[in-house]
Amino acid sequence: MRTRLSVGLRTGLAAILVGISSATRADEPTFNQDAAVSESALDEVRGGFEIPENLRASFSLTRAAYVNGERVAQDSVRVADIGNMTASEASALSQAFTTLVIQNGAANTITLPDLGPASLVIQNTLNDQHLVALTTLNVEVNTLGAFREFNFQDGLAQALGASGGVR
Repeated sequence: MRTRLSVGLRTGLAAILVGISSATRADEPTFNQDAAVSESALDEVRGGFEIPENLRASFSLTRAAYVNGERVAQDSVRVADIGNMTASEASALSQAFTTLVIQNGAANTITLPDLGPASLVIQNTLNDQHLVALTTLNVEVNTLGAFREFNFQDGLAQALGASGGVR
């Protein structure tokens, strides 16, 4: 189980680290192998989010490209439970966030700069083409029961408040 540090403690640690790093002399190298922090130490202070035990969240990402109504490429990934992501789901997710290049027509050439994750490039050298790029993100959470309970409690409170009081 991962222990979470309070924001104040993390801010204090960051200030100490900045103070230590700024105290180095000009003739000393700023970074060296002795200053590397272990993975286990980093695991304790990394950010992120925690999902409560009774909450389940999942999502799917689909990217598709169409030329003149015909699907020419599709990339899709689904993570069934974010809190218990498997290694194969994580691998599929990282592959889904690569750059997707679609070339339509002759004499297409492209040099890819670093476009960032989940980029889509459609290169077209033809006239009168209908090009569509579609990205769909579905997120599902199992909070319907909690909303129903909240709605019931709110309705009960309003009904009790509207009554004439105790007789």
